[in-house]
Amino acid sequence: MMKISAGACTVVLNERGEVSGLTSAASSKTYMNESYASPLIRISINGRVEHPVAVQYEDAKAMFHFGDSGVKAEVEVVNKEKYVTFELKQLFGDEVDAVIWGPFLTTLSESIGESVGVVHDGEFAIGIQALNWKTIGGWLVELENLEFANQPFEDSKFEYDKSTAWPIIGGSLLQAFTRNRTKAARRPAWNLKEVEVPALSGEEALICGSKIALFGCAASEVLDTIEAIELGEELPHPMIEGVWGKKSPAATQSYLITDFSESSMEQAVNAAKRAGLNYVYHPDPFAQWGHFVLKPGSFPNGDESMRACVERAAGEGVKVGVHTLSNFTTLNDSYVTPLPDPRLQTVGTARLVEAIDASMTELTIDNPEPFRMGLFRQTVIIGNELIEYESVSSSAPWKLLGVKRGANGTSAYAHESGSEISRLWDHPYDVFFPNMELQEAYSLRIAELFQRTGLRQISFDGLEGCYATGHDDYGVNRFVKRIYDGWNDEIINDASIVVPNYLWHIFTRFNWGEPWGVSTREGQLEWRLSNQRYFARNFIPSMLGWFLVRSASDRFEATTPDEIEWVLSKAAGFNAGFALSADQAVLRRNGNIDVLLNAVKQWETARHAGAFTSEQQERMRDPKSDWHLEALGDGSWQLYPVHISNPLVCSTEELQPGQPGGSDWAFYNKFSEQPMRFCLRVSPSYGNVDASVKRPTFYTGGEYMTFDTEVRANQYLVCDGNRTGNIYDMNWNLVKTVEASADAPLVRKGGQTVSFSCKFEGDPKPVVSVKVVTWGEPESVRRGHTQ
Repeated sequence: MMKISAGACTVVLNERGEVSGLTSAASSKTYMNESYASPLIRISINGRVEHPVAVQYEDAKAMFHFGDSGVKAEVEVVNKEKYVTFELKQLFGDEVDAVIWGPFLTTLSESIGESVGVVHDGEFAIGIQALNWKTIGGWLVELENLEFANQPFEDSKFEYDKSTAWPIIGGSLLQAFTRNRTKAARRPAWNLKEVEVPALSGEEALICGSKIALFGCAASEVLDTIEAIELGEELPHPMIEGVWGKKSPAATQSYLITDFSESSMEQAVNAAKRAGLNYVYHPDPFAQWGHFVLKPGSFPNGDESMRACVERAAGEGVKVGVHTLSNFTTLNDSYVTPLPDPRLQTVGTARLVEAIDASMTELTIDNPEPFRMGLFRQTVIIGNELIEYESVSSSAPWKLLGVKRGANGTSAYAHESGSEISRLWDHPYDVFFPNMELQEAYSLRIAELFQRTGLRQISFDGLEGCYATGHDDYGVNRFVKRIYDGWNDEIINDASIVVPNYLWHIFTRFNWGEPWGVSTREGQLEWRLSNQRYFARNFIPSMLGWFLVRSASDRFEATTPDEIEWVLSKAAGFNAGFALSADQAVLRRNGNIDVLLNAVKQWETARHAGAFTSEQQERMRDPKSDWHLEALGDGSWQLYPVHISNPLVCSTEELQPGQPGGSDWAFYNKFSEQPMRFCLRVSPSYGNVDASVKRPTFYTGGEYMTFDTEVRANQYLVCDGNRTGNIYDMNWNLVKTVEASADAPLVRKGGQTVSFSCKFEGDPKPVVSVKVVTWGEPESVRRGHTQ
């Protein structure tokens, strides 16, 4: 038996090499789940998992003996103040495919951090950390799950094999592994059931050197403990504004996404400053992915143009970032055309059975399987030629049919019998992928771009493309770490859904949630909310995702202040940052841009100042709630709860015969009595943009309010509870200001009828919709408010 101090947890290893105790050193409370055995280390050989049968302990080393294979594994144990490390030093015996740390079974289940590798019950935490990039948090994808590992984790962002922690009956498990990558193999990879995985060379491909840390601590001390591990084990330890990234308030900075160019950088920076944001981020700067060549129309001098943008922004205190698709490789990149790089990743290889000349359109091959796999394109590489095909013959002799020679700008050549012909791995984004060797060049290029230009933010979108190497999360770890090692500055970075345990240390945050194709309030709402739960249990700074500022279109109205304040209130509720996406055309076209950007500035200033109470934040997190924030100019604000009615519609198609142009609407005001605020919209019917309404009139509580004016199709009439109305075009540019016949009528607390009438003009006549807005009593918001 061996007792090991792992911070505030005592780990007991028994004579069979199993973890038989996980005990709080302070309370003596045990957190060991004894339902199944938890060997410290297992091995995998030819798809078979072996447990150790005995162990010999000597000083700081343990020699594990495996019965069936006769393998012996030497593990070094090193105690540190807050954790313990275990490193595989030597293996003796049959060639091992992989070693597996754990899974270690615990009774902790209240919070399970599948990426960070930490589980806790609100009081005590136990965690595992991968200490190098070849040690992977998770389980080998080609192996069957162990009996206890089939418990569902419905809120998880990942499948079991990619999760460092996972729920089990009565608790949770922690796990990691390292492969022997010096051996070629066939196994599942990404979305394919089985692919050829090439061998790697060098020390990083060896199993020996696999290393983990285990720790136990108070739940409130998890970040302190992981920071000690980062510093003690020389893991990545990125800082932001002088503070470790996982603790820095600056990690949740929001940012402006816009399609700036060298000529428009000043406008982009000005927009960011009006919003109080310190980062401007380009969503699509590259003409090619692979060599990452910047778009010549926007950056005519390439990297030097980007550097000029960065320097111009820096002069105004603003930093610049870019979006990438990681190792996705566009078809126009010189790694693909006109001479395809032999290091493009393939899913499998065959050989030509017969020689071919440059014109033949049927190719006879010895193995059809790689060419039947369900991918997006059907492209093969043979020498310096790319070839596309339509199908594979249904029986031998196996032929590629419907062949297009010299595809994608390559040239057709004659090829000898026996020549290798390989299927390229592609994707619906119409891209190919590099193998591990070529991927290294991508990492170096991205690092070089940041060195040359001074860029300070990046999103590694599409990191799942690294799975095309066949080397699971090791391929992801290696890609990102190579880039990280090439950075000279503090870089805020996030990633696509891929979050290996090792890269938790590098990634600043994750900003998941996209706005495309749906309204602001609906865009992946449940996904965004579930992300906040994921961030909390994985000790990751909170972000809400991207939100789009729109101009008017056939499908959507232009973005309104209430939509932006809905976003901002959710961000304040979760203390989360976000990205505001507005292209240059929108910034020029929308008449309410200054209002929208000022709202961002006020809300974000208040959020970063800790101005909202915990109770206010809890209420603001409700997706159905709306709020308005008004600055008082002395470092304090007034926060108003807001209710916006569903659209109240008046359409001539719904009027009874002889009924004048109007509607009676039931309206409920849950706040105190107040002057009516409203937004009236006139929408064309059947495309008649020449239609209009005249003399819109509101009546409630015995009071009339008439605007003696015309509101045309695709215009708005807005009244903020006074006698004045503003008429805006579809993009919220002010058309004119009008006065009403009387002050806005009062809407009393509770239920009532609001009546509307107008004169409809045009054939077909337009549709009128009205949103009535009421405000509750203001609440105090000030800097440093007690949380």
